[in-house]
Amino acid sequence: MKPILDPTEPVEEDDSNVVAAVVVGVLTAAGFGLAGFYFINDRSGSMGSVLFLLLPFATGFATALVVQGKKLLTASLLLGAIICTAMLLFTRMEGWVCVLMSSPLIAVGLTIGALWGAVVGKAIKSSRNRHLMTLLMLAVLPLFLMGANSAEEPSRRMPRVETFTTTLVVDGSRELVWNQLKTFDQIKGSKGLLMKIGLPVPVSCTMTGEGVGATRTCYFEQGHIQERVTEWNPPNSMHFEITEFDVPGRPWLSFKDASYELTQDGGRTLITRKTTIVSRLSPAWYWRRMEKIGVETEHEYLFEEVKKRVNGAR
Repeated sequence: MKPILDPTEPVEEDDSNVVAAVVVGVLTAAGFGLAGFYFINDRSGSMGSVLFLLLPFATGFATALVVQGKKLLTASLLLGAIICTAMLLFTRMEGWVCVLMSSPLIAVGLTIGALWGAVVGKAIKSSRNRHLMTLLMLAVLPLFLMGANSAEEPSRRMPRVETFTTTLVVDGSRELVWNQLKTFDQIKGSKGLLMKIGLPVPVSCTMTGEGVGATRTCYFEQGHIQERVTEWNPPNSMHFEITEFDVPGRPWLSFKDASYELTQDGGRTLITRKTTIVSRLSPAWYWRRMEKIGVETEHEYLFEEVKKRVNGAR
Protein backbone atom coordinates (compact mmCIF):
# COMPACT_ATOMS: atom_id res chain seq x y z
CA MET A 1 0.00 0.00 0.00
CA LYS A 2 1.41 3.37 -0.98
CA PRO A 3 1.73 5.85 1.93
CA ILE A 4 -0.35 9.03 1.86
CA LEU A 5 2.80 11.15 2.12
CA ASP A 6 6.27 9.93 1.31
CA PRO A 7 8.65 12.62 2.65
CA THR A 8 11.57 11.05 0.74
CA GLU A 9 10.06 11.95 -2.63
CA PRO A 10 10.61 15.36 -4.29
CA VAL A 11 7.82 17.71 -3.30
CA GLU A 12 8.94 21.13 -4.45
CA GLU A 13 6.85 21.02 -7.63
CA ASP A 14 3.60 20.12 -5.88
CA ASP A 15 2.24 22.77 -3.54
CA SER A 16 -0.21 20.40 -1.89
CA ASN A 17 2.60 17.98 -1.04
CA VAL A 18 4.68 20.81 0.36
CA VAL A 19 1.86 21.94 2.62
CA ALA A 20 1.18 18.38 3.73
CA ALA A 21 4.86 17.80 4.50
CA VAL A 22 5.08 20.98 6.57
CA VAL A 23 1.91 20.07 8.48
CA VAL A 24 3.34 16.63 9.30
CA GLY A 25 6.63 18.19 10.33
CA VAL A 26 5.03 20.88 12.49
CA LEU A 27 2.78 18.38 14.22
CA THR A 28 5.77 16.14 14.94
CA ALA A 29 7.92 19.00 16.26
CA ALA A 30 5.17 20.57 18.38
CA GLY A 31 3.92 17.19 19.58
CA PHE A 32 7.34 15.99 20.71
CA GLY A 33 8.18 19.35 22.26
CA LEU A 34 4.99 19.84 24.26
CA ALA A 35 4.49 16.22 25.28
CA GLY A 36 8.16 15.93 26.22
CA PHE A 37 8.02 19.09 28.32
CA TYR A 38 4.92 17.84 30.13
CA PHE A 39 6.38 14.44 31.00
CA ILE A 40 9.96 15.59 31.72
CA ASN A 41 9.13 18.82 33.57
CA ASP A 42 10.01 18.16 37.22
CA ARG A 43 7.30 19.25 39.62
CA SER A 44 10.00 20.15 42.17
CA GLY A 45 11.13 22.98 39.91
CA SER A 46 14.44 21.48 38.79
CA MET A 47 15.31 21.49 35.09
CA GLY A 48 18.28 19.71 33.56
CA SER A 49 20.14 18.70 30.43
CA VAL A 50 17.44 16.22 29.41
CA LEU A 51 14.91 19.04 29.11
CA PHE A 52 17.20 21.66 27.57
CA LEU A 53 19.32 19.45 25.28
CA LEU A 54 18.04 15.89 24.85
CA LEU A 55 14.39 16.84 24.34
CA PRO A 56 15.27 19.36 21.57
CA PHE A 57 17.64 16.75 20.09
CA ALA A 58 14.87 14.13 20.02
CA THR A 59 12.42 16.68 18.57
CA GLY A 60 14.82 17.65 15.79
CA PHE A 61 15.66 13.98 15.12
CA ALA A 62 12.01 12.92 14.93
CA THR A 63 11.06 15.83 12.67
CA ALA A 64 13.93 15.07 10.28
CA LEU A 65 12.75 11.48 10.00
CA VAL A 66 9.29 12.46 8.73
CA VAL A 67 10.20 15.56 6.71
CA GLN A 68 13.26 15.63 4.47
CA GLY A 69 14.59 18.60 2.63
CA LYS A 70 16.39 21.53 4.23
CA LYS A 71 13.68 24.13 3.65
CA LEU A 72 10.78 21.93 4.74
CA LEU A 73 12.65 20.73 7.84
CA THR A 74 13.66 24.26 8.84
CA ALA A 75 10.11 25.56 8.39
CA SER A 76 8.69 22.65 10.40
CA LEU A 77 11.09 23.19 13.30
CA LEU A 78 10.60 26.96 13.38
CA LEU A 79 6.82 26.71 13.34
CA GLY A 80 6.90 23.91 15.90
CA ALA A 81 9.14 25.98 18.19
CA ILE A 82 6.80 28.97 17.87
CA ILE A 83 3.79 26.85 18.79
CA CYS A 84 5.56 25.33 21.81
CA THR A 85 6.74 28.73 23.03
CA ALA A 86 3.29 30.26 22.61
CA MET A 87 1.67 27.42 24.54
CA LEU A 88 4.15 27.63 27.42
CA LEU A 89 3.75 31.39 27.68
CA PHE A 90 -0.04 31.27 27.33
CA THR A 91 -0.36 28.67 30.10
CA ARG A 92 2.24 30.54 32.19
CA MET A 93 4.28 27.40 32.62
CA GLU A 94 7.27 29.53 31.58
CA GLY A 95 8.04 33.23 31.21
CA TRP A 96 9.79 35.29 28.58
CA VAL A 97 13.05 35.50 30.56
CA CYS A 98 13.39 31.72 30.79
CA VAL A 99 12.42 31.28 27.14
CA LEU A 100 15.00 33.84 26.01
CA MET A 101 17.80 32.48 28.17
CA SER A 102 17.21 28.84 27.25
CA SER A 103 16.81 29.45 23.50
CA PRO A 104 20.53 28.99 22.62
CA LEU A 105 20.61 25.56 24.30
CA ILE A 106 17.37 24.51 22.65
CA ALA A 107 18.54 25.73 19.24
CA VAL A 108 21.74 23.67 19.53
CA GLY A 109 19.79 20.56 20.52
CA LEU A 110 17.29 20.99 17.67
CA THR A 111 20.04 21.55 15.11
CA ILE A 112 22.14 18.54 16.11
CA GLY A 113 19.05 16.33 16.31
CA ALA A 114 17.85 17.47 12.89
CA LEU A 115 21.26 16.80 11.32
CA TRP A 116 21.40 13.29 12.76
CA GLY A 117 17.80 12.64 11.79
CA ALA A 118 18.52 13.72 8.22
CA VAL A 119 21.53 11.38 8.06
CA VAL A 120 19.54 8.44 9.42
CA GLY A 121 16.60 9.27 7.14
CA LYS A 122 18.84 9.16 4.08
CA ALA A 123 20.45 5.91 5.27
CA ILE A 124 17.11 4.10 5.46
CA LYS A 125 15.64 5.82 2.40
CA SER A 126 16.23 2.87 0.09
CA SER A 127 15.18 0.25 2.62
CA ARG A 128 12.03 -1.72 1.86
CA ASN A 129 10.98 -1.37 5.52
CA ARG A 130 11.86 2.30 5.87
CA HIS A 131 8.37 3.26 7.08
CA LEU A 132 8.38 0.56 9.73
CA MET A 133 11.90 1.54 10.82
CA THR A 134 10.82 5.17 11.05
CA LEU A 135 7.84 4.28 13.22
CA LEU A 136 10.01 2.13 15.50
CA MET A 137 12.51 4.95 15.97
CA LEU A 138 9.72 7.42 16.72
CA ALA A 139 8.36 4.99 19.30
CA VAL A 140 11.78 4.44 20.93
CA LEU A 141 12.58 8.14 21.31
CA PRO A 142 10.06 8.77 24.17
CA LEU A 143 11.38 5.71 26.02
CA PHE A 144 14.92 7.04 25.60
CA LEU A 145 13.89 10.41 27.02
CA MET A 146 12.07 8.87 29.97
CA GLY A 147 15.08 6.70 30.82
CA ALA A 148 17.49 9.63 30.57
CA ASN A 149 15.19 11.75 32.71
CA SER A 150 15.02 9.09 35.45
CA ALA A 151 18.80 8.73 35.43
CA GLU A 152 19.32 12.50 35.71
CA GLU A 153 16.66 13.16 38.34
CA PRO A 154 18.71 12.48 41.54
CA SER A 155 21.56 14.83 40.56
CA ARG A 156 19.19 17.43 39.14
CA ARG A 157 17.37 17.79 42.44
CA MET A 158 20.54 18.80 44.30
CA PRO A 159 20.35 22.62 44.56
CA ARG A 160 23.33 24.61 43.34
CA VAL A 161 24.47 27.65 45.33
CA GLU A 162 26.06 30.55 43.45
CA THR A 163 27.33 33.95 44.65
CA PHE A 164 27.63 36.85 42.22
CA THR A 165 29.52 40.07 42.92
CA THR A 166 29.22 43.54 41.39
CA THR A 167 31.21 46.66 42.34
CA LEU A 168 30.65 50.40 41.98
CA VAL A 169 32.92 53.35 42.78
CA VAL A 170 31.26 56.62 43.81
CA ASP A 171 32.57 60.01 44.87
CA GLY A 172 31.78 60.31 48.56
CA SER A 173 32.63 58.99 52.01
CA ARG A 174 31.60 55.61 53.38
CA GLU A 175 29.29 57.34 55.88
CA LEU A 176 27.46 59.12 53.10
CA VAL A 177 27.14 55.96 51.02
CA TRP A 178 26.06 53.90 54.05
CA ASN A 179 23.11 56.19 54.73
CA GLN A 180 21.97 55.95 51.13
CA LEU A 181 22.15 52.15 51.10
CA LYS A 182 20.08 51.43 54.21
CA THR A 183 16.75 52.34 52.65
CA PHE A 184 15.39 53.49 49.30
CA ASP A 185 12.14 55.41 49.24
CA GLN A 186 12.19 55.04 45.46
CA ILE A 187 14.29 53.06 43.00
CA LYS A 188 14.01 54.19 39.42
CA GLY A 189 16.60 53.37 36.80
CA SER A 190 16.96 52.37 33.18
CA LYS A 191 15.33 49.00 32.53
CA GLY A 192 17.29 46.61 30.37
CA LEU A 193 15.74 44.02 28.05
CA LEU A 194 15.45 41.35 30.76
CA MET A 195 13.55 43.67 33.08
CA LYS A 196 11.23 44.69 30.28
CA ILE A 197 10.27 41.07 29.61
CA GLY A 198 9.89 39.78 33.15
CA LEU A 199 12.98 40.08 35.37
CA PRO A 200 11.85 41.46 38.78
CA VAL A 201 12.08 45.26 39.00
CA PRO A 202 12.80 46.73 42.48
CA VAL A 203 10.89 49.89 43.44
CA SER A 204 11.79 50.60 47.11
CA CYS A 205 13.41 49.25 50.28
CA THR A 206 12.38 49.94 53.88
CA MET A 207 13.97 48.97 57.20
CA THR A 208 12.38 48.23 60.56
CA GLY A 209 14.93 48.86 63.29
CA GLU A 210 18.72 48.82 62.95
CA GLY A 211 21.46 46.35 63.81
CA VAL A 212 21.52 42.56 63.83
CA GLY A 213 18.00 41.16 63.78
CA ALA A 214 16.44 44.18 62.08
CA THR A 215 14.14 43.60 59.12
CA ARG A 216 14.66 45.06 55.66
CA THR A 217 11.96 44.70 53.03
CA CYS A 218 12.56 45.32 49.35
CA TYR A 219 9.47 45.82 47.22
CA PHE A 220 9.26 45.00 43.52
CA GLU A 221 6.71 45.89 40.86
CA GLN A 222 5.20 42.55 41.80
CA GLY A 223 5.93 40.99 45.19
CA HIS A 224 8.65 41.61 47.77
CA ILE A 225 11.75 40.14 49.41
CA GLN A 226 12.15 40.28 53.19
CA GLU A 227 15.62 40.20 54.72
CA ARG A 228 16.95 39.83 58.26
CA VAL A 229 20.16 41.67 59.19
CA THR A 230 22.87 39.17 60.17
CA GLU A 231 25.82 41.60 60.25
CA TRP A 232 25.71 45.34 60.93
CA ASN A 233 29.03 47.16 60.96
CA PRO A 234 28.51 50.82 59.96
CA PRO A 235 29.90 52.24 57.78
CA ASN A 236 31.78 49.14 56.60
CA SER A 237 29.39 46.29 55.91
CA MET A 238 25.85 44.98 56.18
CA HIS A 239 24.76 41.40 55.53
CA PHE A 240 21.24 40.06 55.09
CA GLU A 241 19.61 36.64 55.18
CA ILE A 242 16.61 36.21 52.87
CA THR A 243 13.69 35.11 55.04
CA GLU A 244 10.75 35.64 52.70
CA PHE A 245 10.51 35.68 48.94
CA ASP A 246 7.31 36.06 46.94
CA VAL A 247 8.49 37.77 43.75
CA PRO A 248 6.72 36.12 40.80
CA GLY A 249 8.95 33.72 38.93
CA ARG A 250 9.86 30.11 38.49
CA PRO A 251 10.48 27.62 41.33
CA TRP A 252 13.93 26.81 39.93
CA LEU A 253 15.52 29.91 41.50
CA SER A 254 15.49 31.44 44.98
CA PHE A 255 17.63 33.91 46.94
CA LYS A 256 19.69 32.95 49.98
CA ASP A 257 21.50 36.08 51.20
CA ALA A 258 22.93 39.45 50.18
CA SER A 259 25.55 41.90 51.44
CA TYR A 260 27.22 45.28 50.97
CA GLU A 261 30.90 45.98 51.67
CA LEU A 262 32.18 49.58 51.66
CA THR A 263 35.87 50.38 51.18
CA GLN A 264 37.26 53.91 51.41
CA ASP A 265 39.73 55.00 48.73
CA GLY A 266 40.64 58.63 49.34
CA GLY A 267 37.52 60.68 48.68
CA ARG A 268 35.84 57.79 46.92
CA THR A 269 34.04 54.66 48.11
CA LEU A 270 34.08 51.21 46.55
CA ILE A 271 30.73 49.43 46.99
CA THR A 272 30.79 45.65 46.68
CA ARG A 273 27.39 44.01 46.38
CA LYS A 274 27.06 40.23 46.70
CA THR A 275 23.96 38.12 46.12
CA THR A 276 23.75 34.39 46.75
CA ILE A 277 21.15 32.38 44.89
CA VAL A 278 19.97 28.76 45.01
CA SER A 279 19.47 27.33 41.53
CA ARG A 280 17.90 24.09 40.31
CA LEU A 281 18.97 24.50 36.70
CA SER A 282 21.53 22.45 34.80
CA PRO A 283 23.84 22.17 32.97
CA ALA A 284 25.63 24.45 35.42
CA TRP A 285 28.29 25.54 32.89
CA TYR A 286 25.56 27.23 30.87
CA TRP A 287 23.06 28.43 33.47
CA ARG A 288 25.71 29.93 35.73
CA ARG A 289 26.43 32.48 32.99
CA MET A 290 22.72 33.22 32.47
CA GLU A 291 22.12 33.59 36.22
CA LYS A 292 25.11 35.91 36.46
CA ILE A 293 23.60 38.14 33.77
CA GLY A 294 20.27 38.23 35.59
CA VAL A 295 21.72 39.04 39.02
CA GLU A 296 24.14 41.63 37.67
CA THR A 297 21.26 43.30 35.83
CA GLU A 298 19.50 43.71 39.20
CA HIS A 299 22.71 45.01 40.80
CA GLU A 300 23.33 47.56 38.08
CA TYR A 301 19.76 48.81 38.26
CA LEU A 302 20.15 49.36 42.00
CA PHE A 303 23.61 50.92 41.62
CA GLU A 304 22.23 53.45 39.18
CA GLU A 305 19.93 54.69 41.94
CA VAL A 306 22.73 54.60 44.56
CA LYS A 307 25.02 56.72 42.40
CA LYS A 308 22.25 59.21 41.75
CA ARG A 309 21.42 59.50 45.48
CA VAL A 310 25.06 59.87 46.55
CA ASN A 311 25.72 62.56 43.95
CA GLY A 312 22.59 64.40 45.05
CA ALA A 313 23.53 64.24 48.76
CA ARG A 314 27.06 65.59 48.37
